[in-house]
Amino acid sequence: MPTRPFTLGRCRPLWGDESPSAARPLELPAHHLVTHGVVVGMTGSGKTGLVMVLVEEALRSGVPVLMVDVKGDLPNLLFTFPELSPAEFEPWIDPSAAARDGRATADVAGELAARWRAGLAASGLGPADVAALRARMAPRLLTPGTTAGEPIHVLSALETRSPLWDEDEEAAREALSASLSLLLRLVGRDPDPARSREHVLLAHLAERRLRGGQAAGLEELLADLAAPPIAAVGALEVDAFFAPKERQALARELNTLLASPTFATWRKGAPLDVAGWLERGAPGAPGADAGKTPAVIVSVAHLEDDERLLVLGLLFEQLLSWVRGLSGTSDLRALVVFDEVFGFLPPHPASPPTKRPLLALLKQARAFGVGVVLATQNPMDLDYKALSNAGAWFVGRLQTDADRERVVEGLSGSDGGAGGVDAAALSATLKALPPRTFFVRNVHMRPTSLLAETRFSLSWLRGPVTRREIGRLVRSISPAPAAPPGPKSPSAPPPHAPVGPGGTVVLDPRHAAAAAPHAASAAPHAASAAPQPARRSKAARADAGAGAAAPPQPPEGWRSLYAHAPAAAPEGFRYVPWVAASVVAHLRDTKLGVALNQRQILAAPLLSDGKPDLARVTRLDPALLSASPAPGARFAALPVPLTKRSGALAAARALREHVYRTTEAAVAVHKELGLTQGEGEPLEAFTGRCRAAAARRAGAEQQEVTGRYAPRIARLRERIAAAKARYEQAEAEVAALPGAVGAAILGLVAGRGTARRAETQRDKASARLERARQEWTEADAALRDLHAAQAAELAALEQLPLRAGEGIETKRLVPRKNDVEVDFIAVAWAATLAGPA
Repeated sequence: MPTRPFTLGRCRPLWGDESPSAARPLELPAHHLVTHGVVVGMTGSGKTGLVMVLVEEALRSGVPVLMVDVKGDLPNLLFTFPELSPAEFEPWIDPSAAARDGRATADVAGELAARWRAGLAASGLGPADVAALRARMAPRLLTPGTTAGEPIHVLSALETRSPLWDEDEEAAREALSASLSLLLRLVGRDPDPARSREHVLLAHLAERRLRGGQAAGLEELLADLAAPPIAAVGALEVDAFFAPKERQALARELNTLLASPTFATWRKGAPLDVAGWLERGAPGAPGADAGKTPAVIVSVAHLEDDERLLVLGLLFEQLLSWVRGLSGTSDLRALVVFDEVFGFLPPHPASPPTKRPLLALLKQARAFGVGVVLATQNPMDLDYKALSNAGAWFVGRLQTDADRERVVEGLSGSDGGAGGVDAAALSATLKALPPRTFFVRNVHMRPTSLLAETRFSLSWLRGPVTRREIGRLVRSISPAPAAPPGPKSPSAPPPHAPVGPGGTVVLDPRHAAAAAPHAASAAPHAASAAPQPARRSKAARADAGAGAAAPPQPPEGWRSLYAHAPAAAPEGFRYVPWVAASVVAHLRDTKLGVALNQRQILAAPLLSDGKPDLARVTRLDPALLSASPAPGARFAALPVPLTKRSGALAAARALREHVYRTTEAAVAVHKELGLTQGEGEPLEAFTGRCRAAAARRAGAEQQEVTGRYAPRIARLRERIAAAKARYEQAEAEVAALPGAVGAAILGLVAGRGTARRAETQRDKASARLERARQEWTEADAALRDLHAAQAAELAALEQLPLRAGEGIETKRLVPRKNDVEVDFIAVAWAATLAGPA
């Protein structure tokens, strides 16, 4: 039976009619995601919200979902509160954060509950939909390397023989290689499968056991290291390849790991079994007996970067082998969601353990009904050739020119190009997108491109979940109540649900940015509700135009900024307050010698308590702001808490804390060359700079090699010249002495004594000739060998510039709290445009 379409929000044409009446529901047929999807957007664009909506829609349609969580956001799926009551939110409110702001957790929870009810009502949803989702899904939160969630035995591929050894030997070998790499990483040894002697030896030992139907766990490998059951590795004997003392040292390190309590967490839990997780009815599948839809979250946010790569490499190899064993279908059988793919699918030549299986999934999974959705806020470090066949692209706001150009380039190289959209026009569109609004390109629909505003998520988007909170979440997972009987209908909004104005609150009317808050006196949830089109009465328009004729005095130390006046201010034009700040985040890495400064102006709507709505933070272009208001405008009042010093300090502190938590940068480094990517420098340019530096180093080293070989070559040439001279002299001496016939004649004439002396002289001369010939030959051969060695070193150095890109690594930089500076903070007056009656 076909899967119901995914309701993602509302959409409208890319250009043309921008009125609310032009918007229509955005329904994405589930099978469109069989050809995969890509979600790109900067911090604050609504990227994580869109990913969560896709997951929710898949689960509501009965499609199993496997989620890979790198940042800690995806466990928010478990914050599904059926009643949407303050009591459900309150246990997850940080008491210390609330206390710092002088508020009780109950008050914060009440505001959140009202806000989420209002947002869902604006999307035609309500508590019944949340309860139905919670009742339908069977969640599972897996945490490799820790017991905070449900642990995974990530090395299970070593301890049990996989059927893949009979069905897909290449996949079985890749899984074994990834397991051994993780094992060697845990003892601090080189995990590279191609260059590490430890990896090669352990792979031979483990494969021998697994092929024989035996376990190849750590205990068995220790026994084989002590007494190798194989005679040779490659063309060398085992002892020549890996000396006994070195094997003993490796065995001691592995034994120490085996005895370590920390290592025990890597061997706890269920085996790495994607089939068991996702196939309903299969042994061990969550909720299989109840027929629920598996929702599996694999969280690796707590792991180190290289551990993440190795663990996810194992996971994707297992996923790939499961996919290859499925029957073909054009329906969406399962959805794989990878939020923040940055660093896991980099462009050539980088090749982390995750890249090969991800590439294979993108090429092959569509034939088996498995869709892959990749999301990132760092579009610079993606292999766009690998994503060229993705059928659906969702692109949110991108601030930097480099990010926009990179995404436009990726869209232009994908199927159908950028949907017939001019690249320059698309770049301008991406720059001006408000939060929760995405440029959508879907090759399966006509037209292929449109703009979409996502619906409110059924799950509470609380933000990253810590390891300790994961433990609480896992304990809170329990059988959900059954879905309410009777036909489902959209919940009506509560009596106090806000009705948006006929216009849109914007910081610049020309760009129609995000929907802004209503008047500061509105209910707490009003700031997050999407504006709803409505006919406006004269009284409503009079109310919209009400307000003070002069702007209220800003808090002490604050500035006032104003949006540009609209070209023709309609009836009811006025300003409402947002909070804005000019912030500089210093991102440093002293070891690498990297120092970046990210300067930006951020703005956020104000909630009724005077705090910024951090879920709707957006960046501002200073050119779009003015130091003076438009003539004749009216001004809404500031929230009362903001008029007090404590409230103003709390708002500034919240915005600064937001920058600290969300700001990050990726910088490419080449440790061997000591080079770091410059601010604003494209990766291609940095790679070229690395190659140029490698060429200079290679040139200098070639000179050093030539200088090092020159004296040895000169000495050998002298030896050859001396040996040649001795050979020629001995040859002349032999030629001057009588031969055997001459000696016999000489004996008859001069007597035997004379003949014997002549024969002796001839033998000595012949011996000298042979020694000189041998010395000349040996010196000449030594010179040829020396020239060959020099040529090999020079040839290897010539390859250095060509391989310079292989040494490039990507490092993630985040600021410390003290590295975030606020240049100034201001009340940013946003323009409210009231529509006609």
